[in-house]
Amino acid sequence: MRSWLKRGGDSDWFSKTSVYGHDVGRVHLFEFHETPWFPAVWRDLLTDFLSFFASAFKPYACVAPFLADALKGAGDARIIDLCSGAGRPLLSLVPALRRLGLSDLRVTLTDKYPNLKAGKSVGETGVVTYLETPIDAADVPSDLKGFRTLFTSFHHFRPDAARAVLADAVSKDEGVGIFEYTERNVLIWTLPTLLIPAFVWLCTPLIRPFRWRRLVWTYLIPVMPIIAMWDGFVSNLRTYSVKELNDLVEQVADDRYQWKIGRARSIGLSRVTYLIGTLWPIE
Repeated sequence: MRSWLKRGGDSDWFSKTSVYGHDVGRVHLFEFHETPWFPAVWRDLLTDFLSFFASAFKPYACVAPFLADALKGAGDARIIDLCSGAGRPLLSLVPALRRLGLSDLRVTLTDKYPNLKAGKSVGETGVVTYLETPIDAADVPSDLKGFRTLFTSFHHFRPDAARAVLADAVSKDEGVGIFEYTERNVLIWTLPTLLIPAFVWLCTPLIRPFRWRRLVWTYLIPVMPIIAMWDGFVSNLRTYSVKELNDLVEQVADDRYQWKIGRARSIGLSRVTYLIGTLWPIE
């Protein structure tokens, strides 16, 4: 197996600063929106908010060149996005990916709990399709071909399940890219997490399409601000470090694959942690 850690540039400089020197141990607490009993209306409203954030602030713009290189290296312009929610993290990158030479790009959005309203808004555009049937990221149907991506979702999986997600891609000869805007860092995320309710209150009037229930569950009964804060806090605690991702890769060893693991500077002081595995070398 050929594997290395991405170092140098912003990633290396940030790792040496005191701001980024307060990593805490991974803790797998529960997130409301991933539980089977969580009301679908609340789950959809939460994914709508996360989609708004991804579209408005584009925290994943920094990894578009990495993903484009991986797709070109794999010789496949098809992306199967897993655990998509409303799909905006990946959709926010589509224009950049096309500018980077992937003019024939095709995207399929999937989820274990599909956001059917989001799927209808995406529609059949010729570029993007939303599957309305549940898809398990650790057991993707063999006929669903394409480079697999997971945005802000890999932390949902405990180590055994996370390893199974990678192993499933490898066993079916598919490339895989994991991208996490969250990070297990006390100094970076403590204050922003506490401010999430205020951010939800401020952003809600801007989220489209307009829904009265969004106002009810945000202002009249503040379920959304509380859930967003808790799930955001837990997401950071669950996020895998570069070292932990490298350990997972070692456990799904396959000499045909090459892995690129590292961090890229995103908006503000934040970083995106990424793992990219392809059957062909990434130059």
